[in-house]
Amino acid sequence: MRLVKLRRATEPSASLAPAHVSVNGSVDLVDRTERRVRYLRISLLDRCNYRCTYCMPDEPMEFGSRDEVLRLEEVVTLAAAFARWGVDRVRLTGGEPTLRRGLVDLVGNLSALRTEGGGPLQVVMTTNAERLEPLVGPLRSAGLHGLTISLDSLDPERFARITRRGNLVNVLAGLDAAASAGFDHVKLNTVAIKGFNDHELAALAQFAWARGVTPRFIEQMPMGGGATFMPGEMMTAQEVRAAVADGLGAVVVPDEGDGVRGRGPASYWRVESGPWAGRRLGTIGALTENFCASCNRLRVSATGQLHGCLARDETGDLRAALRGGQVGDVERVVQRVLVTKRDAHAFGLDGRGGPRKAMMSIGG
Repeated sequence: MRLVKLRRATEPSASLAPAHVSVNGSVDLVDRTERRVRYLRISLLDRCNYRCTYCMPDEPMEFGSRDEVLRLEEVVTLAAAFARWGVDRVRLTGGEPTLRRGLVDLVGNLSALRTEGGGPLQVVMTTNAERLEPLVGPLRSAGLHGLTISLDSLDPERFARITRRGNLVNVLAGLDAAASAGFDHVKLNTVAIKGFNDHELAALAQFAWARGVTPRFIEQMPMGGGATFMPGEMMTAQEVRAAVADGLGAVVVPDEGDGVRGRGPASYWRVESGPWAGRRLGTIGALTENFCASCNRLRVSATGQLHGCLARDETGDLRAALRGGQVGDVERVVQRVLVTKRDAHAFGLDGRGGPRKAMMSIGG
């Protein structure tokens, strides 16, 4: 089947003038199970320069039109409201956020926001790093705190195969630039796949540690109704840790220094022996090591749909609330979505139970 060429010409204007709707109300960001939301993920666009096999199906995808994608000033308005309500970290995602015009200015505007407690809003970003190298300095100067870079193989042929169009040289250049730029943290995310990169996991960890980067390994998730999930390919978080330990000839134990669970979905582990003793790695086991009980996140799609859960399809329309101009509409949408946050997801190891939305559309 012919792959759809992803367009870059439909990105909205980079103008950061204040949005015409002011969000002045208050929302208590606590869901019905008493989980408090501190972390907001915002997708800047639903397009990507890659077409990773676990993220996008072969079938043509529908993307939001120019008018449907949130304007950058609307992103700032929403982030400012959530910061007042208790969010202290915003992660910019995509699609691929480095394709969005005005990214550096947006980071600067978001970094200038203040949280409920009066401190600066922490702004971080996830990227495939294809276009990152020239942006590293400007993003750091604009106030970006940290970067998470996706990299599933160090072998050029395998990398090209899983991304369907990626340039490994560019990615490694972006990663090296990020590692030396003085960010608070840089993380390397790898989706672990049996029969594809399972033999590379220890090498990927060593590659990251040599650059002062924290490696994290992710279980495949049956997004898009399971269209991108291949039973038998998923490595469990436990299998990942065993593969890394075996590749290093070392023991991997829970990292108790900062708590086993990080601020996000990863649990962190420590190498106990050998030349890499003391180094940390993370595993994100959405299917086999459910972290729903500690979920502290909400997600905003590129078209302004608020998602309470990555694994569910219920949404609230923040874009319509912002553009409708009615006082209290944004707050009401957020409160309705908080109620939809579930106790647990319904992912199954056979690929069933996932949402209809693709990972591409929500930024993970």
